[in-house]
Amino acid sequence: MNILGGARTRYGILALVTTAQVGASLVQQGLGSLGPFLTSAFRLSHVQLGLLTGLMMAGATGAVAFSGLAVDKYGERRVILASGLLMGWALIMAALVQSYVWLVAWMAVVGAGYAASTPAGGRAILLWFARDRGAAMGIRQMGVPLGGFLGALILPALATTGGYQNALVAGGVLTALPSVAAAIWYREPEGHAFGTRRMRALLISMFAIARDTRLVYVTLTCMALGVAQANLLTFLALTLVHDAKFGIALAAAGLAVAQLGAMVGRGGWGVLSDRVFGGDRIVPLMCSCVIVTIAASTISSLPEHAVALAFSAAFVLGFSGAGWNGLFSAALVEIGGPERAGSALGIALTGIYGMGIVAPPLFGALADARGFHTAWLALAAIALLGLVPALFARRAIARYGVSLKLEV
Repeated sequence: MNILGGARTRYGILALVTTAQVGASLVQQGLGSLGPFLTSAFRLSHVQLGLLTGLMMAGATGAVAFSGLAVDKYGERRVILASGLLMGWALIMAALVQSYVWLVAWMAVVGAGYAASTPAGGRAILLWFARDRGAAMGIRQMGVPLGGFLGALILPALATTGGYQNALVAGGVLTALPSVAAAIWYREPEGHAFGTRRMRALLISMFAIARDTRLVYVTLTCMALGVAQANLLTFLALTLVHDAKFGIALAAAGLAVAQLGAMVGRGGWGVLSDRVFGGDRIVPLMCSCVIVTIAASTISSLPEHAVALAFSAAFVLGFSGAGWNGLFSAALVEIGGPERAGSALGIALTGIYGMGIVAPPLFGALADARGFHTAWLALAAIALLGLVPALFARRAIARYGVSLKLEV
């Protein structure tokens, strides 16, 4: 049976790569929901629990540039399959070990497998969508918070009945299956059959695009926005409990509202960039920087028990502070073009993932020293500074343009 239909439509492809992204994000984004079970099973401190997620991100950071290179050499179909199988295998192995050290090691492997999902899916969207590319990229990126949402529902339920091992094994299977399905049914568009390239040529090409000023400036802007995304996930609920005097359940609901904002933002910004901004990805990123500044400043000074204001600010912060990913992916694959899309995304994501490792400890240290009020104001200032490289990116793109878009 061919789920894409006789014509293998672009929207069938979009469904495949989005489902694969949901599977890849199920445990990677939903691991925090297993925190109480892992803490109890391994007698972990909060630092050790944080190290578990931190090293998973470190695994992604170390592997993402090589993953992008692999996409350009072997094609998105093979890399999507390898990513899902590696993550699934590593999650099952993590369920079998009895040592915290080995658990951390296998979760780092999970992160390395996850690193390939964005470059591979991004190249697929580049090839299949000449029109509405930003919207398509945003929809695919919606798979990340959707996977985290489903993981937060499924994993604790499985862990309650069969322990965290049961949740990890099931998570491994559910991670691998969508990638296998994508590998079976995915096809490149007619006229764009993948051709293997020599590694030496790919490395030269990768180093060349790493020096591209358009890529550098877009990445710097998104690193500033990445500070907001990382700290939103880590500290929003704590801020609502500590400063706004919310109960734990209400604070968790505030974080869920922010995740909903992220889902809407990833699709919404893509549509806006296509339909309102005429394919310009930089102006919407600049708008995101300004909106994040306003939302973070609001959260820094929340009155006690101001539920409506807090939830509104959380939604807006999620919409722009964690909704820019589709814009980023669209901009980078267009800069890289079909031959270098994976490399472009891999290089840029190395910086953004690295910021995801560094930003939360720095935010936490500032909050310990000066309070959450000061930490959120500092985050607002960093988001505003993201406008500077965005202005340079716009100038560079106006001068050099972007890669020619493919008609599909």
